[in-house]
This record gives sequence, C-alpha cells and structure tokens, in this order.
Amino acid sequence: MSQEHSCPECGIVFSSDIFSADPMRRRFFAIVRDIHRNLSGDVLRRFPSSEALRKHALIAVGWCDVMTVLAGSKKAAPGIAAALQSKDRYCIIDINGDVLTMYTARSMSRRALLKKQFHEVAEKALHWIEDQTGIDGHMSEAA
Repeated sequence: MSQEHSCPECGIVFSSDIFSADPMRRRFFAIVRDIHRNLSGDVLRRFPSSEALRKHALIAVGWCDVMTVLAGSKKAAPGIAAALQSKDRYCIIDINGDVLTMYTARSMSRRALLKKQFHEVAEKALHWIEDQTGIDGHMSEAA
C-alpha cells in the first residue's frame, strides 16, 4: 500500500517509495537540499529550489534526455521554447537560430539508475554543484 506525499517546496507529488530508498540515495537528496538552503544572491536566483539545482546538475553531467526541435523560423523559436518549457519547468532549452535543443534530466529512481551508476552520477552532480555554488557536498562511500 503506497501513500502519496507532496514536496512542500515544489509541490511535486510522489509515492512513499522515495522514503524507502537506500541510505546513499537519501543522503544525496539531503545533501542537495542542505546545499540549496545555504545559497544566496545570484546563485539562489539561478536555482530557486533544490529540485532546480539537482536537475540542472543532472543535465550538466549528461544524465539527461536530449531532443532537437526545428522551429521553422528564428521568430517562432522563442514561442516554441516557451511551450516546451511549460511542460517541464526544469528543462534547459538552447536556441540556435530556428533549432531548439531541449535537455531534460532523467529519473534517479532505483528502476532507472542502479546503485553503482547512481553513485557515479551523484558524485558527478555534486562536483558540478560544488563548482557552481562553492559549497562542498561530497558523498562518502559509507553513505
């Protein structure tokens, strides 16, 4: 029997499965939340939530799906980008003329990311976050 919960920060609804995650996964999400709580100024404006910070990090380290869309014209590209962004507020869209490239962070669920691969992706993401924020979020092997 699975209960649904929602994040008080972003409103996302998730099942109780997230609470049964292994300690390494819980630690990763806790580290990202803690780092986000310590952000200020321009960095906080760039990453207004821990979810935005986490998803940007995943995209930056390549744990993402990439979709290319031909807008038809340079003039239409920003409107199409806005429509795509409305479907996933955390995606990153690069516009180059009439070509849009949309990057969407992949899931970090146990089903999508096995333990060894999770650790690799999490470490890369935390290193990227440290580079962007100046805050160390190293995950130890014991976690």
